[in-house]
Amino acid sequence: MPSPAPVPGAAAQASPLERLLFRPIPLWIALLLLLIGAAATIEFGAIVLAPSPMGRIGRLAVSLATVPRTLGQLLPGGQLAYAEGDYRRQPGGLWRNPALAFTDPGYMLITAYGAGKPRPVVQLLRLGDGRVMREFAPDVDAANARSTFTSDLIVLKRDRDATRNLMMHPLLMPDGGLIIHDSSPLSRFDACGRLLWTIDGIFHHSVELGPDGNLWAVYRFPKAREPHVGPKFSDEAIAEISPDGRMLRLERIADILDRNQLGNLWRARPYNDDPFHLNDVQPVLESGRYWQRGDLFLSLRSLSMVLLYRPSTGRILWSRSGPWAFEHDVSILDDHRITIFDNHWRVAYPEGEIDGLNRVPVYDFATDAVSFPYAAATERFAIRTRAQGRATPLPNGDLMLEETERGRIIRTSPDGTLRWRYIAADSAMRRLQLRWSRYLDPVTDGPSIQAAMKAKCT
Repeated sequence: MPSPAPVPGAAAQASPLERLLFRPIPLWIALLLLLIGAAATIEFGAIVLAPSPMGRIGRLAVSLATVPRTLGQLLPGGQLAYAEGDYRRQPGGLWRNPALAFTDPGYMLITAYGAGKPRPVVQLLRLGDGRVMREFAPDVDAANARSTFTSDLIVLKRDRDATRNLMMHPLLMPDGGLIIHDSSPLSRFDACGRLLWTIDGIFHHSVELGPDGNLWAVYRFPKAREPHVGPKFSDEAIAEISPDGRMLRLERIADILDRNQLGNLWRARPYNDDPFHLNDVQPVLESGRYWQRGDLFLSLRSLSMVLLYRPSTGRILWSRSGPWAFEHDVSILDDHRITIFDNHWRVAYPEGEIDGLNRVPVYDFATDAVSFPYAAATERFAIRTRAQGRATPLPNGDLMLEETERGRIIRTSPDGTLRWRYIAADSAMRRLQLRWSRYLDPVTDGPSIQAAMKAKCT
């Protein structure tokens, strides 16, 4: 079929904008524009990787680079953190092994979200039957409203409002209330979720009670105090806080290492925005052969280092890097041994990958030896969380293992006998990441548990 004849005067009828948009472009101009665009993209990437020397231009480049992430956070359901990788689809909740004549007398504090919940909540779960004994919905927005810090690391009211704050490692207090944070201010709430106090700043990872009732937490300065670093440099510190919300001590990890002639461990390396990654401050509650009440075990993930620190003197008493790699969660096993959750990383593109499975090494101060008594359990259940992770020793020799990024918690004996399993999942059995759950012993934590369950709220 012949093509229709052109309409006389059609070009003349086009608008000036149409004539501009459809004007032929010589090939050499198109190729030149492609080359300029490629060069600009490379230069933009270089500025994002090292923004500090570029001043305002560097800060602008970083802001533009984070636009896609920010848009994703603003989408509905942005607060959900789904597990990645392969896993077996299983219903959410607690499953107890029916083949065992065993009833766990303990409780667990766990952050729950998804499955139709309008916002994350903290649940007090009774492990004997899986019943939720209390559900907490702290007034996170009230705490955020008191915050005044600004930071390139996080925009608090956008990233950590009540619908997005996942309340990492919640701590149950004697009055039945909670201490919570999630790369956000550290805040205390009563059992009914009312704000009692808040300390501004970026608190993350662990929070623990010391032997004198003070809190020990991980703190990140909103703006780094270390000179000549980029806007996203993680300047970490240990923080000691009184139960009534007073900051008693704030001590930078860089200063602790420098004072003990260990600053070269990070200063002698290529620049890194996250050279320490402090993820656990574990206070010593009772003196032993190798430590004193009030000492602290610290875990520095980026250095694969665990150290024993005495705040009263400012001295590092002991430190060791490896055989663990990018570890989390140091726990005191007895008067001469500690356990470590070893993520067991290997160097891999783009950030790192697990070298097989996670491990739980035990370090013995008496023999200066590392053993792996829980290898049967970690291998049987194929424990694999690339980041995060918890290993809590229990009084009878069992271990509570949390696969944080894969949404699973198990209680197991050293030989791999499964006592119970908890799965965090939505109604479609898609796993949801966890946020450092806490085992509560009915003896030591009994009064706090009872206060939480008996609280009357109006």
